Amino acid sequence: MTDAPPLRDPRPGRRRDGALVALLLVGLALLLWRAHVANVDAPARAKKAALHAAVLENRAPDPYQYKLHTITWAVERLHRATGLDVFDLYAANALLSLVVLLFAHQAWLRALVGPREALLGTFLLAGLAHGLFLDYYHHPYDLWGVAGFCLLARGLARGAGLASLCVGSLVLGVVWEKHALLPLVWLLLRRGEGGTWRALLPRAALFGACAVAVPVAVRLALGGDRALVDVTPLHEQDWPKIALQQGPYVLPFLAVLLATWRAQPRLVRLLWLYVPAMFVAYAASRFILYELRSFWAFAPVFTATTAVFAAGLARPVRPAAEA
Repeated sequence: MTDAPPLRDPRPGRRRDGALVALLLVGLALLLWRAHVANVDAPARAKKAALHAAVLENRAPDPYQYKLHTITWAVERLHRATGLDVFDLYAANALLSLVVLLFAHQAWLRALVGPREALLGTFLLAGLAHGLFLDYYHHPYDLWGVAGFCLLARGLARGAGLASLCVGSLVLGVVWEKHALLPLVWLLLRRGEGGTWRALLPRAALFGACAVAVPVAVRLALGGDRALVDVTPLHEQDWPKIALQQGPYVLPFLAVLLATWRAQPRLVRLLWLYVPAMFVAYAASRFILYELRSFWAFAPVFTATTAVFAAGLARPVRPAAEA
């Protein structure tokens, strides 16, 4: 009888794998950043410069004045302090936000699935980003907002305490407001785990107040009497364009959700509330519905749905005789 070989320490392999994943994510961010800056940002340079100036003068339309206020002033102050070109600073912001987004998204999916499926989901996010980058430039807050959304979703998946979720919501509110639905997701998630309405409703209200506190404060501070951007009632919406752009973005992932409903974590199913809620909110606000960049919040939900589906593909099927 021979002695069993000594067990190998798995930590060096894990460190190597983590470094390789990080290298892949940084490479993806650089590719996406270069494509977006060269193909979309550069041609829209004059338009971006005009919007930058309008925000500084507090005369940009609603909602751009409020959403762009924080980052625009941060870029302007860096420009004045360093002399660097404003466009170069916005390009650096885009790269940094892309890197943070991919790492935050990887962390979100790792809260749901294994490392292989999470990496697959992040590659899928990069593919979606390419489609979402087509035709129009992104505002400097967009990708920061999605990154923060991923981290809050990760907190929900890992059972983070209410205090950390509230702090995260306050911080994210500096650049984004689309996380305002997450308190409802948290409420329904905790209710499904056995919590009582009496105990949960006040806490969900606190979570919700933290989610909207900063956007509301910015709006009040800057004043609300200004023109709305892209006012488009339902009867003026470009429905063929909406179908052409939103259909390929939403419908394949909806099919995956319906086909794998029982396998999907309850959190992922609840996050799908974002799809009808955002369409209704944008239609009620008379915003155009075909601009995919406005619906970035869907992407981490779609990739999570697909990653869970992919994890199921890896499971061996037991023969009927063994069932």
